[in-house]
Amino acid sequence: MSGNNVFDGLFASPERDIAASHGNTVFIYHVDDDKIAKSRDLDARFQEVYAFLHNELDTADVEEIADRVMWDNNSDIEDFADILSPRLGSDINGAYSWELQRLRGRVAAYLGFDAIEMNDEYGTSYLIVNPQIKDE
Repeated sequence: MSGNNVFDGLFASPERDIAASHGNTVFIYHVDDDKIAKSRDLDARFQEVYAFLHNELDTADVEEIADRVMWDNNSDIEDFADILSPRLGSDINGAYSWELQRLRGRVAAYLGFDAIEMNDEYGTSYLIVNPQIKDE
């Protein structure tokens, strides 16, 4: 999943009503619970997260941005504008937060997960990062 996909993945919701609010069709995906990363899974492997982000962002100082990625924390994310490169190529509201979500998904995929839990305006949602996961 890449190309023009802002998130390198597909967002999913456990709530049908929330999913339905984004279009006329609701697709169903199944991801095993043990293949869905949570913040604690990333934190437990923080050295791998640091190494991945070091290469992905081409910067040596990744500790603060890694903390934001691991803990799904977009506070003051604009402070990292010099190392983040949002797919939208803009600094519109949300672009840096979306890039943080994309990086969180890329880290999860790198660590071997199929999806990652996210907190957003809808509560808990999931970013499916394994392109082999197909709708049922």
